[in-house]
Amino acid sequence: MTPERLMEISEQSLREAGLSFRKIEYAKGLAEAVLNGSLDIDGLATLSNEEAIQAITNLRGFGRWSAEIYLLFSMGRKDVFPADDLGVLVGLKQLKGLAEKPTAKQAREIVNHWAPWRSIGALFLWHYYHQHTE
Repeated sequence: MTPERLMEISEQSLREAGLSFRKIEYAKGLAEAVLNGSLDIDGLATLSNEEAIQAITNLRGFGRWSAEIYLLFSMGRKDVFPADDLGVLVGLKQLKGLAEKPTAKQAREIVNHWAPWRSIGALFLWHYYHQHTE
């Protein structure tokens, strides 16, 4: 799938494929940003994590979680911690024996010493969460 191809697909076809009107708006907005140069996908590789997150979250419909997940899974960044992810937060609560699920801010503080391998920690927490909830 390319931005050009996505822009050619009708909204009706995308709806029939299961996308909501809002997701279509966001996907086409992303494609348009790539096409008009306001988002340089290849250039993200030269940015720090925070700079790349900012570039992505400048797009309508893309928040910090979306940006961090992109950096972690699509770009293979080793030090990204998606602290807004429910599975990560519950896994951290379980692992640390906390009384309550930590906030995103608390979770970042708890795992700060995992740097520069916080992505690996996040992957571990997802697995830990799934092993302890099934």
